[in-house]
Amino acid sequence: MATGGSSVPLESGEREIHEDSGEEDVEGWADWEADADDGEQEDAEDCICLFCDEIFTSAASVFAHCQAKHSFDFLKFRREQRLGFYDCLRLINYIRSQVADRVSPEVLIEDLKAVRASAKLECTEDDQLRGSPWSGDKYLTPYLPNDPLLYSFDDSEDEDIDDLDAAVKMTTTFEGKRGQMENSDTSNGSSAAELSESLRELMLTTDPEITAHATAILAEEISKGAEFRVEDEADDDIGDRVLWETPPETSGSSTAEDDGTSGTQGGGQLKKKKTYKVTFASVAEKEKLNINRSYFGSYSGFGIHREMLGDKVRTETYQAALMENPSLIKDAVVMDIGCGTGILSLFAAKAGASKVISVDGSEKMTAVATQVARANGLLDENISNEERTGRTGAITVVAGMIEELNSSMPVPERSVDVLVSEWMGYCLLFESMLGSVLYARDKWLKPGGAMLPDTATMYVAGFGKGGTSLSFWEDVYGFDMSTVGEEVLHDATKHPIIDVIAAKDVITDTCLLKEFDLLSMKHDDVDYTADFNVKLPPKGEHETGAVVPAEDDRLSKPVWCYGLVVWFDTGFTSRFCKEKPVNLSTSPHLPKTHWAQTLLTFREPVALGQEETMLEGNRSDRDEVGTEKLPAYKIGGRISIARSYRYRSIDISLETSAFGAGGAVKSWPVQMFDI
Repeated sequence: MATGGSSVPLESGEREIHEDSGEEDVEGWADWEADADDGEQEDAEDCICLFCDEIFTSAASVFAHCQAKHSFDFLKFRREQRLGFYDCLRLINYIRSQVADRVSPEVLIEDLKAVRASAKLECTEDDQLRGSPWSGDKYLTPYLPNDPLLYSFDDSEDEDIDDLDAAVKMTTTFEGKRGQMENSDTSNGSSAAELSESLRELMLTTDPEITAHATAILAEEISKGAEFRVEDEADDDIGDRVLWETPPETSGSSTAEDDGTSGTQGGGQLKKKKTYKVTFASVAEKEKLNINRSYFGSYSGFGIHREMLGDKVRTETYQAALMENPSLIKDAVVMDIGCGTGILSLFAAKAGASKVISVDGSEKMTAVATQVARANGLLDENISNEERTGRTGAITVVAGMIEELNSSMPVPERSVDVLVSEWMGYCLLFESMLGSVLYARDKWLKPGGAMLPDTATMYVAGFGKGGTSLSFWEDVYGFDMSTVGEEVLHDATKHPIIDVIAAKDVITDTCLLKEFDLLSMKHDDVDYTADFNVKLPPKGEHETGAVVPAEDDRLSKPVWCYGLVVWFDTGFTSRFCKEKPVNLSTSPHLPKTHWAQTLLTFREPVALGQEETMLEGNRSDRDEVGTEKLPAYKIGGRISIARSYRYRSIDISLETSAFGAGGAVKSWPVQMFDI
């Protein structure tokens, strides 16, 4: 299951390997602590306003000034536009460049407000970002040298919490007429301190992106003058602490509500105070739901489902696993997570499952799945029809996230025999749906129950020039447009390419990157670092097993490796599929799938030669390793894949080294990608 995603380049660093020792220069924890201590002793750097020349000592002060003086609320704009860290970098540099070009603050702010207004139209987040004037990567380059605002606007959780603490201590209470406010810094000091500790603890267990958005929302509401209090009950859950309440409504002549609560003000009476509680946990949850709404909305159209159903490799593999393993499916309780149109549920019901619970986060698709199951006589009408016309099938379709299933249709824990899901995204882990599958496993799967698929494996290999678009641009209707090709190739070094690569363009052997056992893996196992090593196949052999003709260029001269191609397999192994174990592969050496492959392009291509030839040579200059003069015999390094601070995205880092004759090694700075 995969949809398109935008990529944003991340920071790059450098990993140096000494020529003699082969050791890495890696700072220890003590070095980081020492650096932090030194930093605390330095004076705070001046932060310049985005729109004028006024100078402040912190990013928070700059943003407060921008809101008060220029009527531009940076935090609110960031939240409404759903801007991530690097989008904010672009925005700050864009504003500074426009101000330097003598665009008046008033005009610039009006333009930004127009962008904010357009965000309310029905378009995707990617469309919004592509259409924004600061979307170009040129705005990742600081406009002001050493601009402190760029590395302090989003410093750390602790600073965000401190800012919120300050906002909380400045909350106001409303007594009497609306607008008569008094500073509650002293009276609410203990409550603010209690809130501070509560927030610190809560933030440790809350998604960082959600925390940032929720904090901004709460600070904004508090700044409006809402009354603040914290529940004092000892058994009160941290996530349910009241952070703010709406102020009481007043009127000079109205009568009190029926409960008798009233007060006097200038001869009149006060209306009953209406209290609306807002908690940190509820705001964080609402923001997470907003992100999920966008994600599930992308699966509400039929185009993506047509693509997935038309992927014969994908669909026929699941069909075989569900319909050709009767000892597993017959009379079993099956749960289908992310059912979409319900095709996997239909396979399970047709194979004889006693009950199929089909869950999807898109209300539109659950309605479709219900109609499809009914049309094929496989819907459980006793559950899905209040008229209870009699049981005609096994499928029950439920709308909502799997984590909220019990609120829609309670399912006894440890009552499911088989969990099935097509959860895989680009590069296997994009979309972060695996977490939902593991949640269902831990809550509902019986001891000894089955998961389909039950294994996942990631692989990597090197690709050649044919895996790039260079050849196309070198001859466009007889014209040389190679300069365009070079620009495209440069962009690919910062953004992973999702595309199908031909088997002939995979020039190295295959390296196993990571194996997952879905039955036993933990949620955090999706974040990992793995070593890789790839080299040319032995003379006369190709990765597919075919014999390479003797006249093939790769046997007589260096072969250029332009990057790494990553793919995955998922296994429906004999552990559960006794009669018919099957494997779903997205390998470039096999028929293509809608997942394609993920291409990570090197900053510069690496020349490769046969290993035995390189080992026979003398020790070479490491700076020349990987060149046509001194080809490398192996490319190695590390790949790290981790869940991004952008919800449902992943970050990929690539450390690359070329190994030459005599033990010489050339290393390149780390590359960062995200999907």
